[in-house]
Amino acid sequence: MTDWAKEFEEYLNKSFQEIAIGEVVKGKVVKIGKEYAFVDVGLKGEALLPVDEIKDEKGGFQFSEGEEGEFLVIGRAPLGGYLLSYQKIREKKVKERIKNSFEKGLPVQIKIVSLIKGGYTVKVEGFVPGFLPFSQAHFREKLDSPEALIGKEFEALVVKIDKENLVVSRRALLEREYELKKKEVLDKIKEGVLDGEVFKRVEGGFLVDFGGVLKGFLPDKELSWFRITDPEGFLKRGDQIKVKVLSFDPSKEQLKVSLKALEPDPWEGVANRYQEGQQVKGKVVGIFDFGAFLEIEPGVEGLVPRSEIGWNKNLKPKDILDLGDLVEAVILEIKPSERKMVLSLKRLEPSPWEKFVEEVEVGAVVKGKIKQVLNHGLLVEVREGVEGFIHVSNLSWERIENLKEKFSPGQEVIAKVLEINPEKRKLSLSVKHLTPDPWENFVASHKIGDVVEGVIKRMASTGVIVEVFQGIEGFIPFKELSEEFKGKSSFKLEKIAEKYKTGDRLKGKIMVLDPENKKLHLSCLKYLEDLEKQELETYKEAFQKEGTGVRLGDLLAQKLKRA
Repeated sequence: MTDWAKEFEEYLNKSFQEIAIGEVVKGKVVKIGKEYAFVDVGLKGEALLPVDEIKDEKGGFQFSEGEEGEFLVIGRAPLGGYLLSYQKIREKKVKERIKNSFEKGLPVQIKIVSLIKGGYTVKVEGFVPGFLPFSQAHFREKLDSPEALIGKEFEALVVKIDKENLVVSRRALLEREYELKKKEVLDKIKEGVLDGEVFKRVEGGFLVDFGGVLKGFLPDKELSWFRITDPEGFLKRGDQIKVKVLSFDPSKEQLKVSLKALEPDPWEGVANRYQEGQQVKGKVVGIFDFGAFLEIEPGVEGLVPRSEIGWNKNLKPKDILDLGDLVEAVILEIKPSERKMVLSLKRLEPSPWEKFVEEVEVGAVVKGKIKQVLNHGLLVEVREGVEGFIHVSNLSWERIENLKEKFSPGQEVIAKVLEINPEKRKLSLSVKHLTPDPWENFVASHKIGDVVEGVIKRMASTGVIVEVFQGIEGFIPFKELSEEFKGKSSFKLEKIAEKYKTGDRLKGKIMVLDPENKKLHLSCLKYLEDLEKQELETYKEAFQKEGTGVRLGDLLAQKLKRA
């Protein structure tokens, strides 16, 4: 058969071919008009397709001229030919896909269109109308208002489907995804390492989000082995981080994590690298009233207590150190298990006591300032860091009644070194030893039986204290004052004080002279008795020599009257 004959036969077959209503046919869009598109479906004339059925939401066409597609025959055209529908075949395919997703539990795409009673109208897979209840619209989130979801597109699960109703649930899908993610996170918690996202800064650390299903706490001290002065600037919201699980309480869903635990601990091997007594160099990274921290190496810090900053007790860390200073120190104590290292700056230099012992000997004269006046003596700083003590008995050869009346803090004193004990850091000083002991001169020129004169200084309970020379006091018992008190066992101090007043001068005979114990006892009564005997002898000799005839009794009476 020739080619023209074959073509003619095909034309005749098309002319008499019929298409059933409801049949799906393939066709090519030949021309797009105002109301209809003309589609060649292989018949003599073109079928008609309403233009609205191939327009998208933005007014554009889903087909262009010359493009092929499948269409549903829905009837006869008014002027002959067939009437096609693209929407119905599309709807049929979408409904089949939605039904398949429902049966398999697969999510579908929805777009929220408008509010209605009890929920929202939605378009499922961009085409089929459905219903989304308010209670199924969200999960673990707060909505500012129901209108906030209008126009939004989400994935959801089909929970009901029949000829009249298509109900979807976004919540069901989110819950399922939440449980899956949660199981995944819990499995990784068991493994010990998690990937998370910094959620926000909180007091003492950060909250880290893990898959949107669990939040953990990352303390500041777990950020790094190295010192971080600005934790808030170390991490920011949205940072993706990998952390190690430190602890997890499933019942409370409390999770604690660490960044630094994934890094090598710089304190490992510290005991092999450093020993007590070793001199090290460090950078000042923290200054406080209680001391200063030195970074010996990255992540390894030691504390210099305030007491180890300098030998001066009043020295504060900030007085000599600044952040960033590089200084040398001595390791006093090291405990790697406790991550503890104690350092000292002052031990690099000899202590003030060591210098003092090298330069000063017993017997030397030193100058200092009174630090404190005590009841039993003075505390004197002779050098910075070296203090000595002057006992009240070493302040003066004379008796001092009230130290606080005679001495005050800050007053300068000169003293002689009596004793140096570097081990106990004890320094004994004396002021009185700067001058000769008055007792030595007194003993050299006096003996028991000598008569001395003194000034009444004070009244004691059993006698009178008199100063016979500067620095030497003597004691006269009441019964040795005069015949009036001789032999008495009790005395009225008021009566004695009326007769013997401070400043009065008395003469007495030395009865006890004990220089070792600084004791000097006098007797006025013995002095008077000796004086009386001496004068009687004098008068007696005069009487015998002159022979005046004057009676001895008269002479004695005259003498006693003059006395």
